[in-house]
Amino acid sequence: MFPKFLTVSILASAVLTANAQADTLLDAVNQTLATNPEVLIRTIEADARMDEIRQAKSGYLPSLDLTAGVGYENSRNSSTIGLAGDPDRDDQVRTRRDASLIARQMLFDGFAVSSEVDRQKARQASAAQDVCYAASNTALQVTQAYVNIMRQQSVVELMKANAEEHERLVKLIETQGRKGRSNDADVAQAQSRLVLAKANEISAESVLRDVKTQYQRLAGNLPEAYSVPAIPEQSPASLEAALTLGVEAHPVMKLATADVQAAEAQYEASKSAFMPRFEMEVGANWDTDANGGKDDTYNHVAKVNMTYNLYNGGGDKARRSQTSKLINEAIEIRNRARRQVEEEIRLAWVAIDYGSQRLLPLEEHVKQSDRSRELYNKQFLMGSRTLMDLLDSQNEYTSARQSAINARYDLLFNRFRLLNSTGTLLQSMDASLPVDNDCGVKVVAVR
Repeated sequence: MFPKFLTVSILASAVLTANAQADTLLDAVNQTLATNPEVLIRTIEADARMDEIRQAKSGYLPSLDLTAGVGYENSRNSSTIGLAGDPDRDDQVRTRRDASLIARQMLFDGFAVSSEVDRQKARQASAAQDVCYAASNTALQVTQAYVNIMRQQSVVELMKANAEEHERLVKLIETQGRKGRSNDADVAQAQSRLVLAKANEISAESVLRDVKTQYQRLAGNLPEAYSVPAIPEQSPASLEAALTLGVEAHPVMKLATADVQAAEAQYEASKSAFMPRFEMEVGANWDTDANGGKDDTYNHVAKVNMTYNLYNGGGDKARRSQTSKLINEAIEIRNRARRQVEEEIRLAWVAIDYGSQRLLPLEEHVKQSDRSRELYNKQFLMGSRTLMDLLDSQNEYTSARQSAINARYDLLFNRFRLLNSTGTLLQSMDASLPVDNDCGVKVVAVR
């Protein structure tokens, strides 16, 4: 699944993407997925588990052991006693040399190896889905940061326009004062509101800097330009469809299912301790000056060995009981994951439903408050409205526009949030990863 040169390609991707600029949301997501540490950590983990599968499969293959030695040996045995005709010289000192070559092939091990292979495959599948989960969450975080930048840019423009409008009102009040239609208190009130409007503009710019910093932490750099993200067309048609899709497609559900399979394979492996193990052994031994002798000796062996543990203090039984309970634990973790996925889907659905309903009244509020502001301006010039009426109408208009801006971008983000909660965000955005994956997205090398 993941190539052996993964680490090298990741480092190369990180270097090559460091100077890239992302303009669209898709560009930003793809760039982040290629360099984000959280995604890369899980990708490397999934690649490492491929090696664990290969380690498990090695149990099917024979092992070949070569041993050799040379050194001092002092022997006293039935062959050396009386050999020299002197009881005091029954010990024979030799420089012993020996070597052996033994080949062993497992014939039957109670399905321990096959169960371990199944367990490692399930663990690798779990790690692969963890990559998808991290990638999807990272894509959603980038989306939120991208949308927040656009939202806050709109707020900054609004606050700048509000400050400019207050400057106009201050000049208007000063002009009215020269005509004797307003007093110093009106001028002071208008200037006070102007100062507050400029302070709000500064605060909005500060928040914009903050959200840009958050985006930069995720993506690595800032886009040269921004464009409003298109709403994906693959959104579920109903809440029931979204719930069904989430249970089937969400990486967390697939990850939890793989963990159950790993626990089941571990339980099957524990049963091997109650079965005999058969092993074929073929080997040869060579000795020189061994056991007090002077000649070379050779031994050749070809046999089938059986080992069958009859009792080990109840450890195997306890192990089997433990692994059966781990299956139940993994099942309950999957049940918990399902509830969490369904909860997030319901929350996202409610946010979209009520957000859509709320947006129209807010936009109508902007329209009416703007009309009210224009009428108040005319009535103020005619002397039928006070300065406070004029300033309040401007504040209401600004507040209405800000609420509409927030509602519009909240609704946009929640549509992406729903896709993430169903596990289809990456596919819906047509995102890509720089390595082979089980996320259902294409592989694109970073340039």
